[in-house]
Amino acid sequence: MGKKRKRPGINLSRREFLAGAGGISLAVASQIARGQEGAWPPERPNILIIITDQLAQQAVGAYGDRWAQTPNIDSLAAKGVRFSKAYTNCPLCQPSRASFWTGRLIHETGVDSNGMNYPVPTLPESLPTLGAIFAAGGYETVHFGKQHDAGSLRGFKRVKSQEVELETHPAWPVNYDSKQDPYTAEKCVEFLKQPHKKPFLAVASLNNPHNICGWVEANAGVHEDIKPPVDLPPLPDNFEIDDLQNRPLPIQYLCCSHRRLAQASRWNETNYRHYLAAYYHYLSLADAQIGRILDALDSTPEARKTLVVFFSDHGDGMASHRMVTKQVSFYEETTRIPFIFAGWGVKKKGKLIQEPLVSLLDLLPTLCDYAGLPVPEGLHGESLVPWLEGERPEKRAEYVVSQWQTEWGYTVSPGRMIRTDRYKYTRYLEGDGEELYDLENDPGEKRNLIKDPEYAVALREHRALLEQHIEKTADPFFNLTVKADKRWRSHPLGYWNHRGPSAPEAAWLEKEKKK
Repeated sequence: MGKKRKRPGINLSRREFLAGAGGISLAVASQIARGQEGAWPPERPNILIIITDQLAQQAVGAYGDRWAQTPNIDSLAAKGVRFSKAYTNCPLCQPSRASFWTGRLIHETGVDSNGMNYPVPTLPESLPTLGAIFAAGGYETVHFGKQHDAGSLRGFKRVKSQEVELETHPAWPVNYDSKQDPYTAEKCVEFLKQPHKKPFLAVASLNNPHNICGWVEANAGVHEDIKPPVDLPPLPDNFEIDDLQNRPLPIQYLCCSHRRLAQASRWNETNYRHYLAAYYHYLSLADAQIGRILDALDSTPEARKTLVVFFSDHGDGMASHRMVTKQVSFYEETTRIPFIFAGWGVKKKGKLIQEPLVSLLDLLPTLCDYAGLPVPEGLHGESLVPWLEGERPEKRAEYVVSQWQTEWGYTVSPGRMIRTDRYKYTRYLEGDGEELYDLENDPGEKRNLIKDPEYAVALREHRALLEQHIEKTADPFFNLTVKADKRWRSHPLGYWNHRGPSAPEAAWLEKEKKK
């Protein structure tokens, strides 16, 4: 392991500090303020976090995508380090955000869906959040843009999004996702340019490329009238699903619980290429706003003492396995995300770190480590600071995990993923479905190895590893309830064979009838 870093002093015990951080105790905050106001050690950095929604790692130029239009993200990566094996802990917006703002898994936060027909509890006041920890530690904490947090933004001053009008090509319809991001960036720019008496933790949470979800709805079914003003990207090598009959039931009938995939079920190959072109377009809109924010930071004296962190809450199907958007599956496109650190304290420049398995659970302990703030006990993530400082820790996590419950509650198909250095193993309760992929030899996850005798040992090991993890983290996975009405498991296999509305769409239609 690397040498232990010297942390700036805070005159509170760990227990006293974290007790206050749960709800930003006035007593704790005032003690810190009295001891620290006007005398911040130079090693306490500012932190700027930039988040996109639904950005797959493989869609970023810095990670090798030649179709990407991400010059500003790429420039940030060139100034710092980017992690290759980086994963979300849930491929869905609200659960992922509640997870990375607390450093907890979704079964620990209780935030395991986007709500709607499936009530989501607000985080308990006693659960420390990143914003609360930094606010109690004397930081100015402010959040701009998309929230969707279920209480996990506690401790941040929140600036809500507003929409601005945009001119756009007919091939790229815009909704609130695209219309809110310029306002989010503008407010973040204003904040960065103002004087700061204390170190700050600022978050710019952008919506795009999430606008792609609205694009799917606007182009449901086969369409021939779209004429994008760009060349169409090719389909990925893993576009087709040759062994769908060998996939778990929730994957076989993904179109029935995933309304976007139901809307795309009749698409032809050209329509999927339209989808990819639109996805890259909405990503380019986000990248432009990221450029505005980074330019503003660079124009201030605070830039030299600011750590910049960039990531996405989850990925996107990007036409792999004929998938659009996200949900239910744990394939690389939906779970593997960009994770970039640059600026203050980052020793390497332009480095792709491939060795460790990391996840968004590592965000909170890493930032607390940088700021010299206590880390809550019982977290599953680890500080990445040694890697950012150019060290190579001898010991790192053996695996990362991701979890799934439901989007809105109309179907519930609990699933778990274990990703080790070479393999990915997934387990679904419905139908006792399993997947095992050798990512060294099959990075596109084309062949499920569950029934391959040559991989029997690897399968046995990963089953045991998941069971051990479930027991260690008190995950109630094996006792969860499956909700999958037979109506959504009745058509012939293949998303292209989907008929009628998906379960969420049917629920919407039923509500509309009653109005």
